[in-house]
Amino acid sequence: MNSRLKRCCADRLSGLPDELVCHILSLLPTKDAAVVSLSSRKMRRTFTQMTTLDFDDSPISYCAENHPRLIERFQFFKMFVNSVLLASRSPHLSRFRLKFGGDWRITLHHFNQRSSNCGIGCFPDLESTQLNAWIGFPLSRSGVREIDLCIHVRKPEKLPSALFACEALHVLKIDTNLDFELVSGMTSFRLPNLKVLELRSILIPEDDFVNRLLSNCPVLEELCVDCLWKYGNKVTISSPSLKKLAIYFSRGDEFSDFISIDTPNLRYLKYTDLAAVHYSVASMKALVGASLHVWDYLPSYDECFDSMLCLVKAVSNVKHLSLMCSSVEALNYGELKNHLPVFHNLTYLKLGHSNVYTKWNPVLLELLKCCPLLQILGFPRGLILNPRPEPSSDECYIEAVESERNFFRTNQGTPCCKSSLKKIFIKKYWGSFRELELVRFLLKIASVLEELLIVCVDTEEKSSLETTLMHLPRASSNCSIIVQ
Repeated sequence: MNSRLKRCCADRLSGLPDELVCHILSLLPTKDAAVVSLSSRKMRRTFTQMTTLDFDDSPISYCAENHPRLIERFQFFKMFVNSVLLASRSPHLSRFRLKFGGDWRITLHHFNQRSSNCGIGCFPDLESTQLNAWIGFPLSRSGVREIDLCIHVRKPEKLPSALFACEALHVLKIDTNLDFELVSGMTSFRLPNLKVLELRSILIPEDDFVNRLLSNCPVLEELCVDCLWKYGNKVTISSPSLKKLAIYFSRGDEFSDFISIDTPNLRYLKYTDLAAVHYSVASMKALVGASLHVWDYLPSYDECFDSMLCLVKAVSNVKHLSLMCSSVEALNYGELKNHLPVFHNLTYLKLGHSNVYTKWNPVLLELLKCCPLLQILGFPRGLILNPRPEPSSDECYIEAVESERNFFRTNQGTPCCKSSLKKIFIKKYWGSFRELELVRFLLKIASVLEELLIVCVDTEEKSSLETTLMHLPRASSNCSIIVQ
């Protein structure tokens, strides 16, 4: 905050009641609230009564190679946190946020890129006693409703289990490389009021850990698990109260034998994983949106197809559906005709590819046939991964191109969404002949299309692409074509 703004804030705040000043300061990051509090004795007194504490080490970097001077700032960060916690006089705390050392994605990068110059040494060095004191502080105050921890250290110790026995908590977010051994060893968890739970940990130690946790969270509504799993062979997610579920499995190239999801009141699902051998998904009639990011690493094409088809059938009630990674490709491994469910409520469909060999035929047409109310069709990652030189010597690529070309030029199938599809958007358009054939097909079948939006990779090709597209035959006379 600049000096003029600080003076302005101080002048306006000084005449307000203490309770209101305390509330306003609690809305600020703690480092900004501390600066404002220096303006008067009243403000300094009020600062010690704040019920929300938010510590963030940004913009500190711990990479000695790239940012050697920024490492020194961590000592000042430690001193600041210690001084604020020591000065705190409020017996109540509603929210506590502590972030330092990066986040889960940085940890995962270090875990997977051991040969990189950046490694575990690029995390802050903090004594376990000091860390436990920081984590334990909100637990020593009454009424804490939200704890948000993003902690990554050079020498990770064990995460205190007391976090999972805080009955007042409504929100618990943990992003850390600390060991979960103490937590996983708990025979029961006491989180009766928890509504939001986010776990981003370096390692989930046992397959039934998450489900054991869920059984002790009777009112939980949102769950996000973004972790490495030590095993992940048989995983169950069961909760009658869940409304939002995001699962990100990371196990290298190991796939699960069995995944069971029993969440009857779920409204939003995001699932990212290698395809499992078997799925058991209970009815989700309340489901509104689903995003499936699945890779087809199973031993056989038949297993990949059956696995993906099971997931797609489980989300057939949705209004919004996203199929990314190998999801589309896996559906091409078997006979789709008469096997796909009808998506009676689907109005928004996003599709993605996984590699240069992904074919859009016949899966695209079969999907469109099953979406009678579809209004928006999107390809957020483009139609192809990248263009191959034409002619290409890659036989697999040639087969994919020829298969698509013949299919889209000769197929006369009429999707049931032809009278509902109003918008198509395609991002990362390379300008290849293969992409043009698919665009030609889409324009031919969409009789009420209002807008085709294409975002080019090479903006210099915009003008020529616009000219080409304007000459393509269109089923809709009111379709506008936008090229960006």
